[in-house]
Amino acid sequence: MTDSSTAPAIVALCSDLFFASEIQGTGELHEIAVRLVDTDQEAIEAVSSNPTRLLVVDLRNPGLDCGQLIAGLPVPRPHVLGFYPHVQTEYLEAAQSAGFDEVVTRGRFSTDLIKFLS
Repeated sequence: MTDSSTAPAIVALCSDLFFASEIQGTGELHEIAVRLVDTDQEAIEAVSSNPTRLLVVDLRNPGLDCGQLIAGLPVPRPHVLGFYPHVQTEYLEAAQSAGFDEVVTRGRFSTDLIKFLS
């Protein structure tokens, strides 16, 4: 079980309850601290206030502004990984333009979740 007194190593911006549960559950199973947040601003605050090595972003999150998110992160920033539905390439383009470190399809993210979190 993850020690709740330690700062999360991973922040996940994901309002999809199913995916959020999958991310958090996988983290707990492998003793990786994951903090779930719902908005860009919550993600920026979480990363700014705790040592974070990975920010996972569901690119379909309502109201997400990829550029604003990246610009608001502290320097040095964590690795920023976005995931999107493979048929909606506009999410890929927005994340790449904003400066995300890595962008993968939702299917690949789900399949390789533990690799991404480790």
